[in-house]
Amino acid sequence: MLSSVHIENIALITSLNIDFQKGFSVFTGETGAGKSIIIDSIGFALGNRADRDLIRSGEESAAVEAFFCDLSDETLKKCAECGIEPDEDGNIFIRRTLNTDGKGSVRINGRQVPISILREISGYLVNIHGQHHNGELLNPDKHIDILDAFGETEKELSEYREIYSEYTALCKKLSSLEMDEKEKKRRIDILKFQTDEIKKAKLKNGEEEDLTFEKNKIRNVEKISKSVNTAYDSLYGGNGSVTEKIDRAVNAVKAVSDIIPNADDYLEQLEDFKYRIMDIAELLYENIDGIDEDPDTALDRIESRLDVITKLKMKYGSDIAQILEYLKTCEAELSEIELSDVIADETKAKLADITPRLENAAKKLTAKRTECGKKLSSLIIEELKFLDMNGVKFAVGIKPQEYSSNGADSIEFLVSTNAGEPFKSLSKTASGGELARLMLAIKCVIAEKDSVETMIFDEVDTGVSGKTSRKLGLKLLQISGDREVLCVTHSAQIASLADSHFYVSKSEKNGRTSTSITELTDTERVDEVARIISGIGVTDSAREAARELINNKTF
Repeated sequence: MLSSVHIENIALITSLNIDFQKGFSVFTGETGAGKSIIIDSIGFALGNRADRDLIRSGEESAAVEAFFCDLSDETLKKCAECGIEPDEDGNIFIRRTLNTDGKGSVRINGRQVPISILREISGYLVNIHGQHHNGELLNPDKHIDILDAFGETEKELSEYREIYSEYTALCKKLSSLEMDEKEKKRRIDILKFQTDEIKKAKLKNGEEEDLTFEKNKIRNVEKISKSVNTAYDSLYGGNGSVTEKIDRAVNAVKAVSDIIPNADDYLEQLEDFKYRIMDIAELLYENIDGIDEDPDTALDRIESRLDVITKLKMKYGSDIAQILEYLKTCEAELSEIELSDVIADETKAKLADITPRLENAAKKLTAKRTECGKKLSSLIIEELKFLDMNGVKFAVGIKPQEYSSNGADSIEFLVSTNAGEPFKSLSKTASGGELARLMLAIKCVIAEKDSVETMIFDEVDTGVSGKTSRKLGLKLLQISGDREVLCVTHSAQIASLADSHFYVSKSEKNGRTSTSITELTDTERVDEVARIISGIGVTDSAREAARELINNKTF
């Protein structure tokens, strides 16, 4: 739910802080005080388009902060998909800014994100409905989601999508196989040339590293020979070598072996050192013995082989392992093309087998949606009647379309606002006030299936009064039972039903007009509802009527 909002330098607002509670909250106040500015500010924080004219005159920037808590599992899942991590308590903090140069930023839990990410998750946080906020209802792409949520089509949709996924994979494979003969021959020639070129090279993993090592050894043969001979002579082969000195040490120790304790152990260790040094000397000398080929001839052979490998790397991969992997891919594709007619026939047979299954799954899904569409329409029409929209008819239009991941149905909500008029798209027939009430009716019907924790209605009472306003208020109160509902209203019948009542006003200070907001006490609330009832002066009778409305939560 939306726990709090902080607004800076938006239109008439200098600085506002608002804390919300679950349940039904209303905003009232004189016309032009700034009630809708608060709703627009929340919309700005959620990613709505904003013009720099929104910034308070004389200021360089504007900002809105929104804090959300008690997020639903579906909302948390969507955040995770968008790479948004809630804080340690599972909360989301949004801050959006706008500068006079038209630039701005969005931060979620302190991390800057693209506004597209904000818009991705905002629909899971808040729904805003009113004269200028009915995008979800007006967008036919959303209607199928609303219907499926209401109708609980998860089982049928899941079964359909499993078959559809297999079907699309087969279609894609068949499309790749069905190339014309010229294209097939051209591709076969290319693949054969590439596979022959790689095979002819007879590459081996690790070969390039071995050749590079050998080349380096040959280039340094003189240095190796000199160093190895020096080391060999020092250890074993020359006068004054280490082994010769060890022999002298052995003879010296033997001369006093009957006097020195543990002399035999020392002699044994000295002999061991001598043999180990002799082994090292011989192993070093093998580095000279291993160079039998003429150095120039050897270098030509190595450079030639490395040149072959380099040219293949330029075409087929960054190393020999990648080149050999590319060879496997080419061989597999070549085999598939050469056998394409056989594979295509097999794929067509699989498609012929799966298509009836797909059709049946789509029909089951359509049948479920049709049944649910009738039920949804009936329930919404009943809600519209309660809201005194007796002449308005609602229907779920279902038309066939090509198979997609959502089935073979095109879903659109249709409405007829007057008796005898044909059904048309909502956006072409319903006014702003009617749309808000239609959305309210829909939300009442699908409330249990809707995971959005916060709903905002901006002047949902436009064009209605009296008992109809009271009915609207009762419906808002009804859907606030398990979520947060905020409503801007001019109706005493609606305002009197709220759990929390905020009064929005504006005042002049130092030649500037500013909007402020106050959460009313019980006594202040009676006076405000009485003001709405009486219009001008607050009378005792108006206060009494206000108390009666506040204390009576029924129609």
